[in-house]
Amino acid sequence: MPAVALMSTTPSFAAGVRCDSTLSPNEIKAVGISCRLAPETVVRVAQDLEVAVPEPGMVAMVQLLRTHGSASPSAASVYRAADGQLALRIDGEPTLGSTAAAGALNRILAKPERAGATKTQAPLLAAAPTWCGSYTQYAFSGGVWTNSTYPWTYNSKSQPASDALQAIQYGFKFITDDTSACGTDWTAATSDYRGSTTRYTWGTRDYGNVVGWAGFDPPILGATYSWVDGSGFRVEVDIAFNNRITNWFTGLSGTVPSGRYDLISVATHEAGHGFGLAHYTSSSYPVMYPTIGAGVNKRVKRSGDLTGMGVLY
Repeated sequence: MPAVALMSTTPSFAAGVRCDSTLSPNEIKAVGISCRLAPETVVRVAQDLEVAVPEPGMVAMVQLLRTHGSASPSAASVYRAADGQLALRIDGEPTLGSTAAAGALNRILAKPERAGATKTQAPLLAAAPTWCGSYTQYAFSGGVWTNSTYPWTYNSKSQPASDALQAIQYGFKFITDDTSACGTDWTAATSDYRGSTTRYTWGTRDYGNVVGWAGFDPPILGATYSWVDGSGFRVEVDIAFNNRITNWFTGLSGTVPSGRYDLISVATHEAGHGFGLAHYTSSSYPVMYPTIGAGVNKRVKRSGDLTGMGVLY
């Protein structure tokens, strides 16, 4: 999809007729003052990637993990100003917004490094295996959890196996671990599992952090939906795994069968998004690379994943 140029004008979306329920970036640029945003309005970035327009003063984002070979955009963030102006990022790149709205989006998603968290971990990682990559290989999507804790509940509807929750919990454990075969970097990030739920509202803010299953196109393995307030704090995160994938591997064994997708590896990746890590695309080594293949075990935080979580929390 072609990039949409940043807008130099300052349109208002607060008056006029209601917007369509689904808008493309080009339509948003074109409607100007003639369109009033509705609560259910979403921005469709690609056929299988759309993000709901958030409440005024907030950022909503969606991040997709795809199977190897998928080339479509994998992440989008939308900011909504008090007067209805929008700013949009696609795969981390600014693509739409007035100077004021784009500036607000950048400010909210900016996260200073934790005091004392420097990249002096490099000597500890120097002897790590090649597949660990570099300690510099991480990126942030924006927003952190208050008290460094991500609380979540689980919806088991349409789960592929009875041990799916166990696999997902291991994913959260791996992303919050201080140490892996790739080194050590202390983090205060914690996962707080709070039991089961019947909530089922992926992509729609309902003031509950839900992890569960939803139907996506087969190239998508998992999706993380996040909402960040104007102060840069995460206020809701939902994670959904694809229930249309029929070859999930939910076992604890580190040997993932050929032709099956490792749920623990996918959960580790999605939990990373839940805490605020973004896709890292310059190397395929990190857990946060935007695609993963069948038969691949990628549960262990690589050097960049370790450093990224240490810097965030």
